[in-house]
Amino acid sequence: MTNLMRTFIAVKVEPETLLLQTLMEMQKAIAGESVKWVEDNNLHLTLKFLGDTSPDQVEKVSEILDSVSRKFKKFSCRLQGFGYFKSKGMPRVLFVKIVDAKILEQLANELNNRLAGIGFEPDPRGFSPHLTLARIRFLKNKQAFYQTVEKYKEDDMQQLIVKELIFYQSILNFSGPVYKPLTVKELTGPTDF
Repeated sequence: MTNLMRTFIAVKVEPETLLLQTLMEMQKAIAGESVKWVEDNNLHLTLKFLGDTSPDQVEKVSEILDSVSRKFKKFSCRLQGFGYFKSKGMPRVLFVKIVDAKILEQLANELNNRLAGIGFEPDPRGFSPHLTLARIRFLKNKQAFYQTVEKYKEDDMQQLIVKELIFYQSILNFSGPVYKPLTVKELTGPTDF
């Protein structure tokens, strides 16, 4: 029996009214499709997916988060417009784009650099700031999906205040993932970027 945990580092997103309304419109537009929506209370912006993590690494990740959180102070960015990632010509992930994300990108890069030293290699695709809303298994009516994404592709949905980093354990259950915070670190740094 292994004692590895599946983990990631993220920013919790508390959805506001406009984002929730827009999300409901999207859900109506593609009702009946094979889509797994992220529950409102599980919305988060992943800064670094770590995957299998040993107890020793858990302790080191917490130390790195402590150090990084003292370097950055709280900041804001915007959730604006739908987008999607494709695989083999089919939309697979629906997301909200993150704009004004320069500091967010610097934070993700800092984490990537520090975590590489304890065995977590940087993602070769780089950091692409986005808020995942749904995972798409299959679309019978791709046209409805594309039209709704197009309709909201530039809409401003909410401001996101980034004030803390959360180191989560992801526990996969039949009913869906459960995200258990292992460490929460408030951003207290003096840095102006």
